[in-house]
Amino acid sequence: MIYCILADSDNVEPFIEPRQLAKINGEVLIKRTIRLLKENGVKDIIVTSHDPRFDNLGATRYEPLYNDYKPKENKGYWLSAFPRELLNQPITFLLGDVYYSENAIKTIVESKTASVLFFCTDKRLGYDERYIKHHDEPLAFKVENWVAFEQAIKDVKKLKDIGMTHREPIMWELYRYLNNIDINVHKLTENYIAINDETCDIDRVEDIQLLNLKIGGNKMVRVKVIEPFTLGKFNELKEIVRANPQNAKDGELNKNDMFLCEKEMAEYLLGKNAHKRAFVEVIEVIPEEEKKTEPVKKETKKPIRRKKKKEE
Repeated sequence: MIYCILADSDNVEPFIEPRQLAKINGEVLIKRTIRLLKENGVKDIIVTSHDPRFDNLGATRYEPLYNDYKPKENKGYWLSAFPRELLNQPITFLLGDVYYSENAIKTIVESKTASVLFFCTDKRLGYDERYIKHHDEPLAFKVENWVAFEQAIKDVKKLKDIGMTHREPIMWELYRYLNNIDINVHKLTENYIAINDETCDIDRVEDIQLLNLKIGGNKMVRVKVIEPFTLGKFNELKEIVRANPQNAKDGELNKNDMFLCEKEMAEYLLGKNAHKRAFVEVIEVIPEEEKKTEPVKKETKKPIRRKKKKEE
């Protein structure tokens, strides 16, 4: 079976470079996916992209023949991301801008289907504490019945054309159509596998920073203020460096101020607050020091005969 990682999009903003090339915990996002696939025995891997920056990543770059999606110009269909010329064989589609856990890739590779199998997060099961989003995410399709899959893509495109979809159809709409569900209502019924861990896609620059905080084994984070704010837990901040000391007030942070805080505080200021807005950006992530533990000595308490102390 071919494994196809979808990365053929011109929707880069607000990123400087394609989000699929962002580094998470020191590793390029899409290279991680390729590495994990290979570690699970997958040999036939392609990355769809017209961008030469996706060369030399450990997989073959493939330029789709009919991808007409131009989000900046409001043209084409997102579903054109699935190269129709490849829908003549068993194939698994993954998203290039998703951080997949080791368990997620293992699950996707080892799962079997006779038709079309969908992979996603499922809120009803409870999200892992490392998951940085607040909603369900589509993650992958494993396609054995490529005829039905291609026909579903065509049909959903037509539904968009006649105004029957509430938004640009993506993986969710395709899953619903394949399973005879209302295409505009979020619902999971059958032919899917839930993956509820840290696996998620990258939509914002802040998502990269949040993921690094969640999975990097870090404790302290140095941040820079990008939007002024007040903070009740001001005393928890360390090593505050004021951009304008003359206007500094306790409890208030101004643009370009820098400080050190614990990762939970950094996550809060990066968007996990009531405003759902980032007030800071990460400047430096400080790895947590390895804890050194001394052997614990315990004595037996028999009154007649003392035994030598044991180390545990």
